[in-house]
Amino acid sequence: MDMENIDKKENILEAAREVFFRKSFYEATMDDIAQLSGVKKPTIYYYFPSKIDLASQLMEENVKKIFKKTSEIISTTNNVKQRIKMIVNFYINLLEENTKIFIIMQRIGYDFMQKEDSKKKINELFKKLRKKQKETGDLFGEVILSSGKKVSGDLFLYSVIAALGRAIFENVSQGRKPKKDDLLTIGDIFIASVK
Repeated sequence: MDMENIDKKENILEAAREVFFRKSFYEATMDDIAQLSGVKKPTIYYYFPSKIDLASQLMEENVKKIFKKTSEIISTTNNVKQRIKMIVNFYINLLEENTKIFIIMQRIGYDFMQKEDSKKKINELFKKLRKKQKETGDLFGEVILSSGKKVSGDLFLYSVIAALGRAIFENVSQGRKPKKDDLLTIGDIFIASVK
């Protein structure tokens, strides 16, 4: 793909980020994205055959960043509690860099689960990304809780990410900046839950 095409595609994605930040997936239109990007609608369809494909691309970019960081955390330490701290710090840094990312991911993710065609698309995306993640290794493997019960690392990781994401979304969607101490407290809760 030449530079002009890369620039057009990035303009479309940037406009889509802004539109999906302001509107739900189902309220947002390709016309909105075309108007904001300055790219004609047929050209948008050339790069992204549907709004679902466009939103999926945004989700994939963001999730890839998270999985890339997860891989770095895996290679840094074997200590589960240290990994939890590192995940929390990563989310805090990501939040400070770009709060919109959390609104977009939560909004698209929620909206996608409302209809079968988009639900299928997002499940395919996560299956593909999870396969890539498994190639680098599991973040937690099997986790032993402080109660002695064993849970899958996937369940534990998704719980940590869901708790952080929800706390961030609740604040950002109401125009407040999430408190760093609140996010650190969520990390402390999960740290206390493991042996």
